[in-house]
Amino acid sequence: MKFKPNFYAVLPILGIFVACGGGQKPAVDPEAQADTTAVSKSALPDMNNPTDRYSYALGMDLGKAIANVNVPLNMDVLMGAIKDQVDADRPVQMTDSTAESALQDLLLQMQKKKESDEKAQAQKALDEQKEFLAKNAKDSTIKLTPKGVQYKILKEGTGLVPKVSDKVQVHYIGALLDGTEFDNSVKRGEPLEFPVSAVIEGWQDLLQMMKEGMKVKAWIPSGLAYGEAGVPPMIPANAMLVFEVELLKVYAEVPAVDSTAVPVAPAAAPAAEPAKAEAKPAEKKPEAKPAEAAKPAPKK
Repeated sequence: MKFKPNFYAVLPILGIFVACGGGQKPAVDPEAQADTTAVSKSALPDMNNPTDRYSYALGMDLGKAIANVNVPLNMDVLMGAIKDQVDADRPVQMTDSTAESALQDLLLQMQKKKESDEKAQAQKALDEQKEFLAKNAKDSTIKLTPKGVQYKILKEGTGLVPKVSDKVQVHYIGALLDGTEFDNSVKRGEPLEFPVSAVIEGWQDLLQMMKEGMKVKAWIPSGLAYGEAGVPPMIPANAMLVFEVELLKVYAEVPAVDSTAVPVAPAAAPAAEPAKAEAKPAEKKPEAKPAEAAKPAPKK
């Protein structure tokens, strides 16, 4: 993707020239004032000439800023305005206040166009992933998690299956549907460890379908990933994510022990009668009440 500089990055540069010139227009090279309309468009600047060199560089800077304006521009009018501003013999067609108002209109149009483009791209991403998932589901090797993550087993595993309360260690490669890679723990040479509950919903769903040692390729719909918000600039709105995931280790959660709990004591056996009481006739020996004998000792 070609990088385009911020439109406003050029404004401080232009401000330097305005500040240095005060209320006067900058001096113009007499040779540059000559009528150049007859010069062929293929004519190139003389890069050995300092004036040509910095003039071209300034034009490049202006051009980069202008190229980032995503609304229609009349280039003839724009170039004419530049000439009007730098040539003392040409009248300027706008006052400063009128120009400022026009630039505010430009910014408003740029913002509207940006929002419109983003909305169209987000809808396009939804349409593309819907079409892809429908086609991918026809592959007999593709499995589906309960929440709708498609995955294909690349290597079987035999170990533990993580729960949402466990911690795992994984290697992974993350990419967009078009193949653009945005993260890769394999290239870094360092697997990642995290609680299952700490990652996106699609990952949680996928990990609970895997066994320790398993490697899969997975397609996570945007609704189970970052949705309309995305993660600019790496992950656009409504982007489906494609991952290769290898589950290296499962750290099963050890149940916590409540140190304040007191174990329940077993029911106490009825106290033995004194030796002398055993000499009494059996029919006179008191019987233990069943309910009392089975009653557990109270928790302290």
